[in-house]
Parts: sequence; structure tokens; C-alpha cells
Amino acid sequence: MKLVITGHVDHGKSTLIGRILYDTKSLPDGLLEDIEKSLVKLGKPIEYAYIMDHLEEERVEEKTIDTAQTFFKTDKRQYTIIDAPGHVEFIKNMLTGACQAQVASLVVSAFDGIQEQTGRHAFLVHMPRVKNILVAINKMDLVNYSQAVFRRVQEETSSLLASLGYSAMAFVPISAVEGDNIYKPSERMEWYHGPTLVQALDETELETASEKPLRFVVQDVYHLDSEKVTVGRIECGTLRKGEELVFQPSSVRGKVRKIIDFPREVTDGRAGDSVGIVVGCETKRGDVGGHIENPPRFVDRFLGEVVLIEGTLKKGDIFGIKCGTNRGECVVEEIRERISSETGEVIEENSTEVGKNEVATAIFKTAPMVVDRFSEIPELGRFVLTRGGRNVAPGIVLESRV
Repeated sequence: MKLVITGHVDHGKSTLIGRILYDTKSLPDGLLEDIEKSLVKLGKPIEYAYIMDHLEEERVEEKTIDTAQTFFKTDKRQYTIIDAPGHVEFIKNMLTGACQAQVASLVVSAFDGIQEQTGRHAFLVHMPRVKNILVAINKMDLVNYSQAVFRRVQEETSSLLASLGYSAMAFVPISAVEGDNIYKPSERMEWYHGPTLVQALDETELETASEKPLRFVVQDVYHLDSEKVTVGRIECGTLRKGEELVFQPSSVRGKVRKIIDFPREVTDGRAGDSVGIVVGCETKRGDVGGHIENPPRFVDRFLGEVVLIEGTLKKGDIFGIKCGTNRGECVVEEIRERISSETGEVIEENSTEVGKNEVATAIFKTAPMVVDRFSEIPELGRFVLTRGGRNVAPGIVLESRV
């Protein structure tokens, strides 16, 4: 499970992650010792936050400057934690993290309550349609583990998330510094009878990528032993030897004669596998394969939602676009809404220009390419706009048919 942890700066995200890694015994060998040595040199006390802020520059500046990933596991599953920075200037990295996540944990300080960036980050989690959200109301130790304070912050946060369309949320009162209700139940909050944060994560049910329609994204084609081997990644669904596939936008069909999980031949592959297939048709990088009964569909225009992290977006602008392994150009045909990334409110309809750190819903005209609605197949519902070789706007596909 991919988990993004976000929230207002100084509400305890990095401390929470460090505590989770420590309590689940998931720290890499030697890491804690290295951090202790570095912090002694800097004259700073040992804190769980520094487990994540492992770069020397981050320790000196005392703020997370990049989206970092690490791992922990429970008896039920393995987790990838995406630590998303909380500072306004690091919105780019926040979006990079959220667009990968299946579950989000919004950290809110019981002492401070909802702050400016709490709303921003709730919206940025909602923007890539992260469906499952858990709220960790942190720093309960600073409010004497008060049930009344917890209820007040819970109500405020619930109202904020309800305004973004979230209806079912779990709220867990925690202290990342003291370890209350993170991995083990707290003895200092007898009034709380719900799961710990880790238990709430384990209880979250997800749709697996293998249950979705097959989407095999072609990365390249090689000639091996007089055979053409199409190499790619199964983003979702399952692939079996003997099946007939259609590849778009090339509009070619072929039967899977071999599946190679290098160096051995196998009979099937599942979501997440990178394999080579001998399929008997001319494929190319950027193609997406699928079953005949539920094929990938190519479009030449779609409705998307993007966040500008650099420059501006105007009607008629031409951008580079990346989706899967497909690379091409797109034209901004229509800007339907300009949205505040602070509040999620629509600033203007039928706009002509969107500025840095603002959100736009727009019609993008492209050369034929395969995209899917993010709400249905997120693996092909993410895209990035580029300009001058730089990534300037991550986005998701709202409608593939417009």
C-alpha cells in the first residue's frame, strides 16, 4: 500500500513517520546510528523526525525539502510511505507524492488545530482522487490528552474534508513524540476505543490493480534470437499466454505466444510485473495493450485537471505531454475552470489564463494517445505537462471522452 503523509508544517509528519519506522522495527541497519552521529555534530538532540530528514541539508535547515519514500510492514501488508513536504514552496514535491498514493494520512495538531496549509494539503490529496483518508490528530500530549480538544479538532477537520466530498473518515488521537495510539494503544486516552493508526491502515480495504482491465504499457521492442520481443510493464490486470491483445493507438492485434520474465519463460503476469512478450504484431513505445473485450482506447482530446508548478497556462498554449511511456504535444483548447489550490474554490469559469500554484480543469487536444479516467484506472489517468524539457504541471484525467 502506498501511503502519503501530509499536513501543515510543524504538525509532526516527519516525527510520526520516524515513530512508525521505529515501532515497527523497519529502520535500515545502521541508519539510527548515523543520524545520532550527525546530530551530535550539529549539537541537536535525537528526535524521530530526523529519521526521515536524512539528508545533511535537511537536518541543517530543519525542514523536509523533497518527497522521500521509505517502507514498513505489518503482519497484514507492506507499506510505502511517501513523506510530502509541508512548506508552500515545496508544492511540486507534495503533488509528486500524492499522485502515487492509495491512502492519505492528514496530520493535524491538536494544539494548533486547522491551519493554512491543512486546507491546501487536503485539497491536494483530493485533487488526484485519493479515496481513502485517515486523520491523525497529533500532539495530544500538548493538550493533556483532552477528549474535548480532540472532538473539537475532529469536527473542524471533518467539515473541511466534507467540503471536498469525503464522507467516511477515520480519526485517531495520537502523540508521535510519546508513541500514543500509533502502533500500540495508549494508556493515557482511556476514552478512545478505536484502532491505532497502524491498525486503521491495516483495516483499509483497497481494490487491487490485478482486478482491473489489462493495461500493458509498451516500453520498447527488442530483437532476440530472431524474435521480436515487446517489453513493457503490466500496470493493471493480468496477462496470460495464448490471449489475444489489441494495442492502441497503433490499432494492431496479436496473440501472446510467449511471456518472458527475464531470463525465464512464464505462463502469466500480473500488475506490477515488467515482462517481455512475443505477440506477433508490430508494436511501438507508447502503445498500450489490453484484452479485446475491454480494450484500451485512444483519444485525441480529453478533460484534465492540472496544478501549475511553474509558469502559466493559457488558452492556445502548446505543451509537451507525458502519459505512461507516450510522449507528444498537446494544445490547451479550453480552460473550463481556474481553481484556488488554497481552498479548492472555483475562482473563474471559462478562464483564459491560469497562474503558478493554481489549478485548472481544461480540454487538452493531443495526437492519438491512450488515457483512462483517473477514477477508473489511475495507472493511465496521470499525466505531466512539460515546457522546455521541464515538468511544469502534474495532472489527472477527469474524462477521456469529451
